Amino acid sequence: MTIRTSLRVYRGLRWLAAALAVVAAFSSAIRSRVDASEWKLSEIKLPSPLKHPIIACTDDELQRLRSAWKNGSKNEKAVVDEMIRDADRALARPLEFPPRGGQHNQWYQCEKCQLALRTVDDTHHRCPKCATVYTGEPYDDVIFARAHSRILSGMESAAWAWAVTQDRKYAEFAARALLGYSQRYREYPYHTADRSAKPGRTGGHLAEQTLNESSILGGQIAPAYDLICDSGVLSAADQEAIRSGLLIPMIENIDKNKAGKSNWQSYHNAAMLAGGVMLGDVGWVRKAIADPKNGFLFQMGESVTTDGMWYENSWGYHSYTLGAMVMLAEPARRLGIDLYGQPSLKKMFLIPVQYGMPDGSLPRFGDDTHSTVSGAAGHLEFAWNAYHDSAMLPYLSSRPTWNAIMLGREVGRPPAAPQLESTVFPAAGHAILRSKGGAGLVSAITFGPYGGFHGHFDKLSFVFFGRGTELGVDPGRARSQAYRLPIHSRWYKATLSHNTILVDRKSQSPAAGRLECFAANDQYAAVVVLCTEAYPKVQHRRALCQTPDYLIVLDDLTGTGEHTYDWVYHNRGKTVECEAAGATAEADKSLAGSEFLENIRTGTTSDDVHVRFTGGEVSTHVLLDGAAGTGMLTADGPEGSVVDRAPMMMATRRGASARFAAVLEPVADGQSPLISRLECSDEQGSIRIVVTRGQSSDLLEIGSDGSLSLAVDQKTVLVGRRQ
Repeated sequence: MTIRTSLRVYRGLRWLAAALAVVAAFSSAIRSRVDASEWKLSEIKLPSPLKHPIIACTDDELQRLRSAWKNGSKNEKAVVDEMIRDADRALARPLEFPPRGGQHNQWYQCEKCQLALRTVDDTHHRCPKCATVYTGEPYDDVIFARAHSRILSGMESAAWAWAVTQDRKYAEFAARALLGYSQRYREYPYHTADRSAKPGRTGGHLAEQTLNESSILGGQIAPAYDLICDSGVLSAADQEAIRSGLLIPMIENIDKNKAGKSNWQSYHNAAMLAGGVMLGDVGWVRKAIADPKNGFLFQMGESVTTDGMWYENSWGYHSYTLGAMVMLAEPARRLGIDLYGQPSLKKMFLIPVQYGMPDGSLPRFGDDTHSTVSGAAGHLEFAWNAYHDSAMLPYLSSRPTWNAIMLGREVGRPPAAPQLESTVFPAAGHAILRSKGGAGLVSAITFGPYGGFHGHFDKLSFVFFGRGTELGVDPGRARSQAYRLPIHSRWYKATLSHNTILVDRKSQSPAAGRLECFAANDQYAAVVVLCTEAYPKVQHRRALCQTPDYLIVLDDLTGTGEHTYDWVYHNRGKTVECEAAGATAEADKSLAGSEFLENIRTGTTSDDVHVRFTGGEVSTHVLLDGAAGTGMLTADGPEGSVVDRAPMMMATRRGASARFAAVLEPVADGQSPLISRLECSDEQGSIRIVVTRGQSSDLLEIGSDGSLSLAVDQKTVLVGRRQ
């Protein structure tokens, strides 16, 4: 990856996941090849003497970029020209360094309204809701971070423009930026993302976190220095000033924060390798790759599931971390050190291929905003160059890109993407159900390990897609990165915002579930999962069974003593209609997260419950089986922000145990639902659910051991045994 593209695609916490879709059988074959591959780490050494550039690109890669600029096709030349125009824009701006380092975007929020601020000018920042104007630290410092980003991006562009055109003015600008930061880095006050008065080990001078400083060093400063080092614009004294005033203090500051199993450490490693090469110190390179408690090899062994999922169990952070791995593996490749062959790294590239949702997104579990399939090109170009696996071809760009040109791939019309199938990932803890048919139903459930800081209390939660659009929604995290505000912990991370069960009105504890059964064919798919850790002394078994027309959701909960069980479902749309919830109500303060609910309506019923979510070309009809004294609530809650809302429903039952059986049916605008009745009963230790649609009926049976069978019009179409 060019450093420029790496930073643009993955910078900060906005690195959106990217992934592709490939048939299950083909992906299984790919995973088998990965598991069977034999890989041995290359010798870690530096060439002598060092000849620049060495980590930013090889001689052949640079020649391809130069040839595209001079003699390439119209589209190839346009790609390189755009980089040069970026450099020209940077040269046209005054090179004015902020007075201190930048601060995390999480501070650019209104404390009262929990909304992102809008910039009036560099020192005034207004809340869009209450109109409060904030000024001074830390709000100004967020703007400083953006100013630093512009300078660093311009420096990077200029360094590449020099490398391609050999026009000295570009190298001179990049040198001015590098020297400017070498003069200021130690002078900028040390600060942290939490603004703590204690020095700590997580902060920096240029940025507020070693994470960000690593991204800057490994992704911009080291490559820019590499590109212009032999340009003739840097004297020996200049080079020493950059080394002693910037490279060494940055890398030493980063190394103080040994993060181990963390995406931070992935970026630390990339920075140590790139910075170490620029210093000519192979020790930093060895530490980045082979440190027994922090290096690349440690992370591949400890932080990646056997499926290939990054442990934080969020597509946003899987892709974010994979960006750091690319930032590490590409310079290593240019040094002759093969990291791509490490089996877990291969799996990290390959696992997303079966997760694509009908709208091109990836299921939004954990801290994520909107990870998409189309965002995959930045990763895949490097994976293709490393593996040349034809499964990747459908998702590579059909037009020239900087990376395609540099790496030497000839672009063309890609082959059609294959059809996706239902899949289960036992180690990652996800199951995806896909049903062929006009409704195009897809659902995904999470039952895997808790993802730590970026994980949510969402065990056995699911998302649901139908007729090409997202229906059952997981809010992910606030688009404004409101990690420090109550809305993050009390809503986005909390159980109430997810499509799962609350017990005794509280959020779950950090927990993992386990797979009991998975069965699928082209039209029907089902999964049964169990969790006993989310709530003390409560066992929760959930079954999803999907047909071409609807999704059955069965929840069976057994506890010790009396409990309150809340069945929660959020659906994208504008309105939610439910006759059983007809009375306007205030938020119940005993319900964790209820302060974020609005437009609350409640009621009680013993009959079957009909709920309709509307607001687009598709309505979602939910039919919930009746039970004596069921409490009903409808409301809306935050999705992308406190003002971006999604409607929801909640059904409440009390007792030592509880059961909820529901059918979710997407219905096109102007059409009527097929489902007219739902019955749930016990028979000889099994749970029987009968779904009536017109003159036909379907029968789902769930055994006490988690096994299942589905019969449609008295014909068995799906059988699943306990795993």
